[in-house]
Amino acid sequence: MKVANTVELKNKTNALLRHAMNGEPVIITYRGKPAASITSLSEDDLEDFVLEHSQKIKQMVAEAEEDRKAKRVTTLKTYQAKRRTR
Repeated sequence: MKVANTVELKNKTNALLRHAMNGEPVIITYRGKPAASITSLSEDDLEDFVLEHSQKIKQMVAEAEEDRKAKRVTTLKTYQAKRRTR
């Protein structure tokens, strides 16, 4: 695992990206403390990454979970029937 500070990130971006693309995660430090990481990401992984890190999706899942716990749910069959009548 490579560790780089923000100055190295600025001056050696391409080299650090090559490390990450070759499977070696890079930890970026800010004022001596871990701040971020750079890891490899393929086109196949992109959609999963976006969904996993999307605040909007996280909020939607949390709301759905609240609805499920409060039993404010409907069956798929009922939902589809309502959609057809619109």
